[in-house]
Amino acid sequence: MSVIFGLFLFPITVADLRNHVIPNIYLKVLSCFMLISFMVNGLPRSDVYLPCLFMVTVFLVFKVGMGDIKLLTILILTFNCQILTLLTLMAIAATVHIVISTARNRTVPQSIPLAPAIFFGFLTYLATR
Repeated sequence: MSVIFGLFLFPITVADLRNHVIPNIYLKVLSCFMLISFMVNGLPRSDVYLPCLFMVTVFLVFKVGMGDIKLLTILILTFNCQILTLLTLMAIAATVHIVISTARNRTVPQSIPLAPAIFFGFLTYLATR
């Protein structure tokens, strides 16, 4: 299942880098694969739901894009991720992106595409799992 999600790495990242938007078509396809994963492996552990809901609420307060929130939720529910570890890796990748962007443009960006950080954090998480 991780290979299928890995295949979506490139188009989602390119779309987010170009437009700062994750197209819903990719999220719909990933949702279908998430449902197939649920049928094969069963539903996620019950201790994943409350932290996932808390993460969504916090991201909404900080005005993170809905595409990013949906992508993270799909990844967390499909792979039963430890949310804190995944978010830490994602935050490190986003910080590196901000530093590189600031050094290149000589100004701090107002917003960044989060999909590359999400996938970097996700792939790093899967590699350490």
